[in-house]
Amino acid sequence: MMFRTLMISALLSAQTAIAGGIAVVDFNKAGSLVREGTKMQAELEELKADRTERLKEMEAQLMAMQTDYQKQAMILSDDTRKQKESEIMAATQEFQSAMASAQQEFSSAAERKGAALFERLRTTCETIGKEKGYDMIIESSAVIYLGKADDITAELVTRFDSGK
Repeated sequence: MMFRTLMISALLSAQTAIAGGIAVVDFNKAGSLVREGTKMQAELEELKADRTERLKEMEAQLMAMQTDYQKQAMILSDDTRKQKESEIMAATQEFQSAMASAQQEFSSAAERKGAALFERLRTTCETIGKEKGYDMIIESSAVIYLGKADDITAELVTRFDSGK
């Protein structure tokens, strides 16, 4: 009898603990659907296109230097040949450095903008959770199985875009 009372008590406690319910949200989906996320993606694409264009120009100049050198290599003096090789080597290093810098700049911008957007989405998600009385909101990518839970992604997008 004592065991039965303890079991009923435990079940009621567990049921009370999750009475508010659980919701899931897909932050990746929400981030791609909100206006600010779309704007962020466009800005990142513009940055990438700009850096890619600059790198293509540098690569074309480097290729032209190499082509000119190959055409003239046989008739150049040793000193001139060494100077041209040194110039090509410096241009190659500058190109590789510019490429690494562009990749770092893009990654840094994406991380910075993404973190700021995520923080604002998270704050809006918390507000929804408090208003709806959820006990827990879980990122959907972290869930393997969850029987009954509300997906609040669409509401998050709507609320975030409305500024509420």
